[in-house]
Amino acid sequence: MNRKMLTLAVATALVVPMAAQADVTLSGIIQAEIGSWEVAGGDETNAYRTNGTQTTDDMSRQTRTYDEGGAITNYGMSNILLQFNEKLGNSGITANGQYQVGFNTSKNQGLTGKKPVWVGLKGSALYFRYGTLTGAYKSSRTLIDPWSYTSLQASGTAGGMSGNRYHSVNWDASKQKFLVNTSAAVSNANGLTNEGFVDGTLELGVNFSGFVFKIQGIIDDAAPMNGAGMLELRYEAPSFAMWASASYTDLDIKDTFDDAIDDIKDSVDEITNDLTEEEAKARRDARNADEGLGNWKVGGQFKLGNTLKVGLQYEDAEMGHFDNNSDGGNYILGSIEAGMNNMVIAAWVGAYSSDIDDKNRMRDVNGDSLDEDALSWAVGVKYNFSKRSQVYLGYRQTDSDNDYRDENIAVMGIKQSF
Repeated sequence: MNRKMLTLAVATALVVPMAAQADVTLSGIIQAEIGSWEVAGGDETNAYRTNGTQTTDDMSRQTRTYDEGGAITNYGMSNILLQFNEKLGNSGITANGQYQVGFNTSKNQGLTGKKPVWVGLKGSALYFRYGTLTGAYKSSRTLIDPWSYTSLQASGTAGGMSGNRYHSVNWDASKQKFLVNTSAAVSNANGLTNEGFVDGTLELGVNFSGFVFKIQGIIDDAAPMNGAGMLELRYEAPSFAMWASASYTDLDIKDTFDDAIDDIKDSVDEITNDLTEEEAKARRDARNADEGLGNWKVGGQFKLGNTLKVGLQYEDAEMGHFDNNSDGGNYILGSIEAGMNNMVIAAWVGAYSSDIDDKNRMRDVNGDSLDEDALSWAVGVKYNFSKRSQVYLGYRQTDSDNDYRDENIAVMGIKQSF
């Protein structure tokens, strides 16, 4: 017996007993995009960019295929997924789990992108699972956003849904100006929005006849997000779907912007004797205390077979919102998909309304505060060569009252499933 035959025999001997005990499936998606991205400079005179230059009104267009921050061509759908199911005798209970890992087709560094990995048990209706999970708040995202996991998506940079915060703005005390982050580095809400995954999480749920209820909690005392929780209530029928979701944490994960400004003000008040040292310390301690933050949303979708889908959603967000302020904001998002044969036309439009306090706003050349409200939209075409092969082409634009956050991108992509 030669080496190849011996290797094959050993591998078969190892794999066959495993396959006999559990159903194991291997699948995945490979997705690639190229985008022409244009981002505004804004007209804020009290801001400078990370490259040290003053902000301007000029738009800078770039051809991009990769961006570690995720504003352009994020990790998206590209992944390898291993799933298993094993029936536990005649108990009616099944052991299940999955291992999923992401990668990037443009700047591949191996299997690097975080994806869900979990184990669990399920019965006819009840189940539980533990591990790194897709957040319950995120689960309904694909029902309302026809461009999820592409650069045309409504979450994050676009003012359509909460997500990872790009275009971050922070106060630079040394320069007494706002620092505008131009590298698109992610400042996220740790899976408690429409993007990201939650680590060390226990999920309990009911899944029966189209009705889904799930509750998640991070239960590890040593975990940075210990105490955070999410829940989702969803019902899907052949012609419609409805959902309500919420997420909550008692951790102060997003107030670095306002806290830094307030610290500076208190220091000035100390110098001018308008505030005692004890009073200033008490204020700082109060700001550093844990604060309860929460997001919630409700939405629905109407379906006419595979021909038409129309969706509408309202979201109130204190985490991961468009302008990363400490006061939150809300979104109204509408979407539509219309299909004929192998072609689908998909679009969404989102309006963001900021709750930011006037004292924390960026200022224009006249010293007037800049509003953060925004209108975003995306439209494009998907063409399915088969169930596993798709190409798409689309355009997304964001227009904010604060010109700095304006951007647009034209995208062409391809997605292959296996």
